[in-house]
Amino acid sequence: MVTQVKQETAARRKSSPSAEKGVFSRSQSSPEPGFRPPARHFGSLPGIFLGIFVFTMAISVASVRLLDASVVHQSLFDLVNFTGPATRSLLSGNGLSFCYATGFGDAPLCFHAARMPMASWTVAAGMLLFGDSFVRVSLFKIVLLLLPLEFAVLLVCRRMPASRLRRTACVLLLVVPFGMTIFIANVVNLQVEEDYAYSLIACAFGIVLFGPLGFPKAGGGGSKPGGGGADTDYFALFAGVVFVLAADGLYLSKSSLSLAAGVLAAAFLVQQRGLGARLAVLGLVLAAPVGWAMYVHHASGRYDIGTSLDGFNLHKGNGPIFMAHYPPPPLSSLDDYDDELNRGLSFGNEWSLNDYHMRAGVEYIRTHPRETLIGEWRKFKLLYLSLTKYGSSDSHGLKLLVEKEGLVLFRSIFWATVSASVLALFSRRLRGLRGAATAYLALVAACALPYLIGFGYTRHASILIYPASLMGCRLLCAEGTRK
Repeated sequence: MVTQVKQETAARRKSSPSAEKGVFSRSQSSPEPGFRPPARHFGSLPGIFLGIFVFTMAISVASVRLLDASVVHQSLFDLVNFTGPATRSLLSGNGLSFCYATGFGDAPLCFHAARMPMASWTVAAGMLLFGDSFVRVSLFKIVLLLLPLEFAVLLVCRRMPASRLRRTACVLLLVVPFGMTIFIANVVNLQVEEDYAYSLIACAFGIVLFGPLGFPKAGGGGSKPGGGGADTDYFALFAGVVFVLAADGLYLSKSSLSLAAGVLAAAFLVQQRGLGARLAVLGLVLAAPVGWAMYVHHASGRYDIGTSLDGFNLHKGNGPIFMAHYPPPPLSSLDDYDDELNRGLSFGNEWSLNDYHMRAGVEYIRTHPRETLIGEWRKFKLLYLSLTKYGSSDSHGLKLLVEKEGLVLFRSIFWATVSASVLALFSRRLRGLRGAATAYLALVAACALPYLIGFGYTRHASILIYPASLMGCRLLCAEGTRK
């Protein structure tokens, strides 16, 4: 009798996915629809993840040595793009407030909601821990923000197919971005919002493509003995928490990425099985814009889920000054013409500045359709076609060669995955990829639209480097349907 019970228990454990141990166990049992069967000998895949983790961390930390000396020795309070002044204010207990005597009209103007808080939060935390040192805070930020990206890598490793060729291609797609200077600049630098958003968008999209589907355990049988509900898949629950943090962090990194955060949230919600799980995720994702709007109202007297410079950036990308100077020459940017946009004007507060430029930008688009279309093509070409990096820095010699090679790789991976995703929408054989393809194309559109309406540089497109690599891995892991 005892022997029979032991045999039945062993049989149940052998057949139950819940009996397997470790974060790599889900793929070992049976592949989910749309994925190729995993490798029979699965023990090597944790080693692959560890190798990628060590390599990407090491090359990122080593890249700190490539930072410009003029940047390394400056105070973090002098960081450009308002990050430095906002960090100073934050550490002084005054929120994200700072004032400028010139550049925004003929009178001094104070800002309280000009930038989303993620950059200043991260730099402030680093300064509290490591002082006013660009290198030490950069290293802190590198490690902190690579962790979400590494979680996406972990999810890919759980799904890698048996084919050695496909597995090798996946590994290359995951590590190649770290050889692109436009990507490694986001990993190392502290100045701009993309330096913080690159990892969060990769993490959230990785969970959408490769994460556990829903919180109940797959194959759990629906109910526990005794009439209880479905077992909880704690790894799926953890992935859900990480997704919420990544999506909220992405929104709080840059107002122009709010649409991308919304697309990722929608894609994740579609995958959840229960109404309770969907409502919980939705509520937690909405906490970020609601909390930001409440802060903005408290600090500036107006509810808004964006920033008080959104209107200014719209006008900067739609007007005669833009048409005359975009794309900007090397070592220059449209910021050089801010004074010209505001000359002869005076604003009572940051929102009057925002509203004036919002109206001016919309009016230009309405009354100059031909110039607007010409401008749209310039923006699109710079963002997604050009093999020249545009921004406020310039490269020469070997650095320029490596930079161009990185851009070639990025453009190739990006357009290959976009083309394959479009094909998947119409191919019966690839119908298992339609959900992933739809999410990817929607994410690309959501990242592109704000910069096509406003203006963009190469760094604004660079946040799609790792999502493109993840989509490439998803295509390699796909199981075709022969019908």
